Amino acid sequence: MAWHTGEMRPRVLLPCLLALPALAAPRVQAPDATWITFTTAHYRIHCPAAFEAFGRDAAARVEAIHDRYLGLVGYVYPRPIDILILDPMMTANGMAFPLLRRPFVVLWKTPPEPDSAIGHLRSWPELVLTHELGHMHHLLWPARKPGLWRRWTEVLGPVVEKCPRWVIEGYATLLEGKLTGSGRPHGAFRAAVLRQWAREGKLTPYRALDGTGGFLGGAMAYLEGSAYLEWLERRAQDPKVFQGLWKRLASPRRRSFDEAFTATFGFTARDGYQRFCAEVTHDALELERRAEAGGALREGTVFTGLDGWTSDLSVSPDGGRLMALVRDPKKPGIYIWDLRAKAPAPEAPKDPEELPDHAPRVPRVPPTWRIPPLDGSLPWQPVWAGSQAVSFQLRLPDAEGVLRPQARRWTLRGGTPPAAVPAAKPPAFAWGEVDGVWNLKDAAGHPLTRTLSAAWDPAPTPDGKTLYFSRLTATGVEIRKLDPTQPALPAGPLPADPAPMAPETVLPRPDEPDPLPPPGPAPEPHPYRVGESLKAFSLAGYSVTPSGLSAQVGAGGNDILGRLNWQVLAGLGDGAGPRGGQTGLSWHGWRWAPSFQLFSVLARPSSQRFAPASGYDQERRGAELALTREDLGRPRTLLVPSLAFERVVLAGRPGVDRAVAGLRGAWGSWWTADRQGASLSGRAAWQSGRTGGQDWTLARASLAAGWINPWAPLTLRWEEGRLSGDPTALDRFHLGGVATSLLPESLDLNRLAQAALPAYTATGDRLRRLRGGVGLGPLEAYVEHSVVWDAAAPRPAAQRVAGLELDSDRLGLPLDVVRRVAGNLRFSLGIHRPLDGAMKDRTVVTLSVLLRP
Repeated sequence: MAWHTGEMRPRVLLPCLLALPALAAPRVQAPDATWITFTTAHYRIHCPAAFEAFGRDAAARVEAIHDRYLGLVGYVYPRPIDILILDPMMTANGMAFPLLRRPFVVLWKTPPEPDSAIGHLRSWPELVLTHELGHMHHLLWPARKPGLWRRWTEVLGPVVEKCPRWVIEGYATLLEGKLTGSGRPHGAFRAAVLRQWAREGKLTPYRALDGTGGFLGGAMAYLEGSAYLEWLERRAQDPKVFQGLWKRLASPRRRSFDEAFTATFGFTARDGYQRFCAEVTHDALELERRAEAGGALREGTVFTGLDGWTSDLSVSPDGGRLMALVRDPKKPGIYIWDLRAKAPAPEAPKDPEELPDHAPRVPRVPPTWRIPPLDGSLPWQPVWAGSQAVSFQLRLPDAEGVLRPQARRWTLRGGTPPAAVPAAKPPAFAWGEVDGVWNLKDAAGHPLTRTLSAAWDPAPTPDGKTLYFSRLTATGVEIRKLDPTQPALPAGPLPADPAPMAPETVLPRPDEPDPLPPPGPAPEPHPYRVGESLKAFSLAGYSVTPSGLSAQVGAGGNDILGRLNWQVLAGLGDGAGPRGGQTGLSWHGWRWAPSFQLFSVLARPSSQRFAPASGYDQERRGAELALTREDLGRPRTLLVPSLAFERVVLAGRPGVDRAVAGLRGAWGSWWTADRQGASLSGRAAWQSGRTGGQDWTLARASLAAGWINPWAPLTLRWEEGRLSGDPTALDRFHLGGVATSLLPESLDLNRLAQAALPAYTATGDRLRRLRGGVGLGPLEAYVEHSVVWDAAAPRPAAQRVAGLELDSDRLGLPLDVVRRVAGNLRFSLGIHRPLDGAMKDRTVVTLSVLLRP
């Protein structure tokens, strides 16, 4: 077979490139995938076609759940609410966004693990719906008699604005229990946390109840918050007492949360919470006293204490190693202990008169091996692959940005040589709720432990003589061990106080019959329609730099998936501008997403406050058509072919036509192990154009390399560009200024952006930029050397700028949420110090807000 290596014509190449996506794996959750919608009386449930079973289950339940909210909450949102069903991380979650102009809910379809805080349930769709929709109707409670200004500007209602996080999450958790007869208020996990934290004197202080720090700190708003709200309801003896609180928060009197709370209950939230903690502590200590007096406990002995949550506890086939997945806040990963290693001898005092230290109550045995997070992913579901190797999975993003498991294997090195694998098969053990407490069970279902905390995740040795397990504490998890051949425990629950001060708190109330009717038939779905969820909103862009001041105001809109995005902007500015107008739209219902923009822009660099540039005042009118293909996996890639045409009028000169065809692309990836690693990314752009009958070609490329670390990430960027052919003044590279929302990106590629410098600080047919940056949280401190020059002339000295920038891309914002309420928005705020040129030794503060369709 012969292979012809001749030139492929563009008219053949382009259709081949466009056909490549058809050969790729089918898309599942992206906007261009196949989606369906279930429409009920009050909700639109949108889900990928692949998730139809979950969507159908949710649609069959949602109206019965909805019917209960008016009686429980006192208010239901009157207009349809959109519900999105996704599965981006293979974990259980739900999110409510009570935005008055576009309320929506996101449900993740993967059910929770049994050992999670939300593992006590009858049905995952039922539980997550009741919780998240409880948020919506509670937090969308409207202000009573709002003023004209509030009607025009409000984004959130008064309840969500004023309530602390523990009320928001605690109330939804309370509703979850009332509506399902199960969930966290009925589960062993919440009771174990309250019981153990109270026994150790570590119930969360009121000021920290909203926080997320510490072991399980982020869960306390749900667990302690819901228990405290139940305590308030019992004390008030009024199941609708919270409706009075919400009404007071929405009152025209504009009460704060503390004022409304005190008016509802007669005491402050802090004082009530402190009394609640005292009663819970009394009940927990009384339970401890009774249990210890009766000798009814069996909790094993401590092997080691850990600072994070543990799971996947198991012993190697040879019985010589113990493994656990540990979510330690500082050193997470798979921990493996060599059980045959000798314990280190206690250190003798150096001073013979110094008293020896007391042995710690809970020893800290460091692991012999630790498999750290790799490429930003914590190892998942580890299993032994023999006695010297561990198999696990990493959840890494695919082309849609969805985390998918990828198999990995890790071979252990060093340590005690493994012994022969025993022939005996380890006995089977289980764990579950025994009289409202997590405990271990043998194969016949008899309890092996009786703990005041929680015991789970049994890991027997192959000979069946030792059973390792996890036990909950207020500071982390202890790994304990016991002899499973001991006589069976006598039947019976813990000796609870018959008259507790806070009933059903340190021990859970049993599940109740499901108050909701069985799910009925779901409505038949129809293909997703953009128009059903299309919303409009106001837009605002802004830039203030040495080049001038410009604002863009207008309107935009999109549907809930983001398939269709549109915007119309009017640009206002000072003498330098830019001013004008822009309208554009993009369609993401195809793998190659097309976008189209029309624009009219007037800029006068000659009117700049600093370093006015004569000869470049211009009016530009035209259009751009572009296609965008973005893959969100590793590596992350972007490809944008574009065509643009514009009519440009320079001051005092006749207008010229300018046509540009180009291709932009970007690539980036990263490699990490244990929070350190490297990143590498690149961008390139090529354009071929004709301006007033003169042909030219533009090429730009940049490369960035970084050191990823938890202290101060470093990045080095290099960029080079050149023009060839016969470019005009309109086509030449120019240094300074920032991009504007009014002009398509492809027609601004000859700008070397630098917010601290005026536009047209330098022009030429070559450009070079070197930039070094140090990450300081969301900020980046940088030093930049930029130069634009003509190849025919000596290269001038670089324009140097140092500064500190806050960029929206570094904030980790949920961009899909931002897009639904404010359009495709990016912003940058900076403080700069130019070291050369007209701006030398000035401190320059800049702001840029950029909007794209």
